[in-house]
Amino acid sequence: MAGLLWGMAPLVGRLSSVNAMMMTVLIAVGTLVATLPVAFSQNYAAVGWQYLGYGVLGGVLNGVGLLAFYWLVAGSNQGLWNASQVLPISFVIVPIVIAAGSCIFFKEPVTVSKVLGLIFAAFAIYFLNK
Repeated sequence: MAGLLWGMAPLVGRLSSVNAMMMTVLIAVGTLVATLPVAFSQNYAAVGWQYLGYGVLGGVLNGVGLLAFYWLVAGSNQGLWNASQVLPISFVIVPIVIAAGSCIFFKEPVTVSKVLGLIFAAFAIYFLNK
């Protein structure tokens, strides 16, 4: 479900034909609307400030990533590149970063299947650019 909806979001964004900064703000507002009902059911006081800070940092990183991503979407509207090439590459980079980061920060094991998955992800980026 998440992949389907996240895949549809840039397509809808491209249909809007607004600039990258405006699209990022609109996406952020839409995210707030979707998550607001859940926000009030959380016990933030039970979580330490450090962990709340990590959550906020994750939100900032997500926001900067959205700015970069919708800059790509806006560029495809202007004919600078093909959305079918640059947008999937953004999504392929995500599992590479997550797999590497999980091994580094959370000491998850490096397995043959993870390494093969990363190699195939690299091939996906290569073939999307051909």
